[in-house]
Amino acid sequence: MATTAMQVFELAIHLMDEANESTGAVDTADTREYKNRTLAILNILRVECFPASDTYTVSEPGKRPVCPLITDFTTPIGLDDGICQGVMPYGLAAHLLLDENTKMAAYFNQRYEELLDEAHRSIPAGSEAIEDLYGGIGMGRFARW
Repeated sequence: MATTAMQVFELAIHLMDEANESTGAVDTADTREYKNRTLAILNILRVECFPASDTYTVSEPGKRPVCPLITDFTTPIGLDDGICQGVMPYGLAAHLLLDENTKMAAYFNQRYEELLDEAHRSIPAGSEAIEDLYGGIGMGRFARW
């Protein structure tokens, strides 16, 4: 499943407890201001989150890879679903609440940083054989110290 900006927006609105109380809808007149700011914020967060994503690959040595720009709410974000659904909603919620509720914004930002750090540390590592170019110490003149 490829997560879209709308799905991240919905998760953030639910975290912020801004969904419509009777219908549960998140795309309402009350959240329009948040939605207007969302794509710009997500485009900043995607750059921060990209190195922790399993979609991060270096295609050209010496050049930093860039995650594709998020241009609308329906196109999938170029990050893995774990980052999009578990990390980005906290970052988005923190930025959306920055002017309104600084304590909640600080909580969401702290949680975002913790989850992003955890995502960086939990990237599955690959392995490959290491070729011994020097023949090892045992085969040289210094087999004994």
